[in-house]
Amino acid sequence: MKKLLLLLSVTMIFSNCSNEEKELELQNEINSLKSQVYELNDELDECENGSEKILAKIKIANNDEEVKSLFLEIKKRHPESEEYIEAKIIYDKIIQEEENEKARLLKEEERLRKEKLKSLKKLKKKYDDVSGITWYNQPYFTHYTNTNRTSIYMGVKEERKWLILMMSYEGDDWIFFENAYLSYDGNTKEISFNEYKDKETDVSNGVSEWISVSVNKDIEDFLREFAKSDNAKMRLSGKRTKTRKLSSNERKGILDVLNGYDALNE
Repeated sequence: MKKLLLLLSVTMIFSNCSNEEKELELQNEINSLKSQVYELNDELDECENGSEKILAKIKIANNDEEVKSLFLEIKKRHPESEEYIEAKIIYDKIIQEEENEKARLLKEEERLRKEKLKSLKKLKKKYDDVSGITWYNQPYFTHYTNTNRTSIYMGVKEERKWLILMMSYEGDDWIFFENAYLSYDGNTKEISFNEYKDKETDVSNGVSEWISVSVNKDIEDFLREFAKSDNAKMRLSGKRTKTRKLSSNERKGILDVLNGYDALNE
């Protein structure tokens, strides 16, 4: 019986030793597999984010922001590589172009600012001490109501500034216009007006019809392009229609008032 117990004890010892060896072998295999996985990941990372790969991405990038982002990546991962040097040349060129563009825009802004101030100084200025309004008109002509003209002028009272568009007709017969349009190069803007509030007529010296309407942002933006066109036209339409091409002075006057308006607002 004692011999049997001793045999069982020795068998268990050898059995336990065998399990420990198996566990050790298994752990070694696991560690080996982990090492292989790490190496594979490193290889995959190098394949995806190696210096040659990143440089290739930089060369085919769709925009400058993508190039700058990729450059930071190659700078972080491969600062000693030859590809980094080539990438930096591309990156530096983009940065220089951006700086040149900033300088150009600043120069253009300064030019426009001076141009607006120059236009403001050209405007005819008249202060109405009863209403407290300062009126600014273009300097090229006086827009009488009994003329065929289109112009804008500006009113200023304290911090408030506004623009008024005036369109007038003069002739031998009434046109009884109900619609007003401005047009240039295929672009047409209808000028809405209240027939009883914004429109006036006169027969003291021939037949005259005209409107004076406030200029909203939509009309203002249209006028900025309209006045630049050699093909700028006005049309007043009702019982009859009157269409005419604006003179150079009319167009210059509109631009000067708009520039003066910008100068005061800025």
